[in-house]
Amino acid sequence: MQTRRCSANTMKVEQSLLEVSVMTLELQPPLVLEGTSSVGDVIRAMQDGGHGCALVTENKRLAGIFTERDVLLSVLGNDAVLTQPLAAHMTANPVCVDTVDPIRRVLLLMYEGGYRHIPVVDATGQAAGCVRHKDIAQCLVNHFAEYVLNLPPDPEQIAQTPEGG
Repeated sequence: MQTRRCSANTMKVEQSLLEVSVMTLELQPPLVLEGTSSVGDVIRAMQDGGHGCALVTENKRLAGIFTERDVLLSVLGNDAVLTQPLAAHMTANPVCVDTVDPIRRVLLLMYEGGYRHIPVVDATGQAAGCVRHKDIAQCLVNHFAEYVLNLPPDPEQIAQTPEGG
């Protein structure tokens, strides 16, 4: 009996992830800057706004992404980079999703590519948002709290007694 309930909940989660659009997530406004900005200015803007990444545009279209990982790999310990243009240190043509794509697509891209941030673009290629790994976790907890918060440490494990019983 317990197995059926878990399967029904799993199907509900999977179906929702297939049907619900990325733009239904409560996304924080992205930090969007031109590639001509200096790396130092971008890092300060990321710190001031609490952003884990900056979306880089050229002629209002998404051209790249600059993340915390980029700071660690190309900036840390190399102060000369701070005055260089952002475009030289961003990830050009990043993997992104469209505003109408389902949340499932973001999850797959994050999983397959090891990404923590996926830019969202509209039909014209302009940055419309950025999905963070935190946004996905928050969505799952908000919409499926009973299911997500009651998962056992081992997903194959089925509780034999109620908690505290």
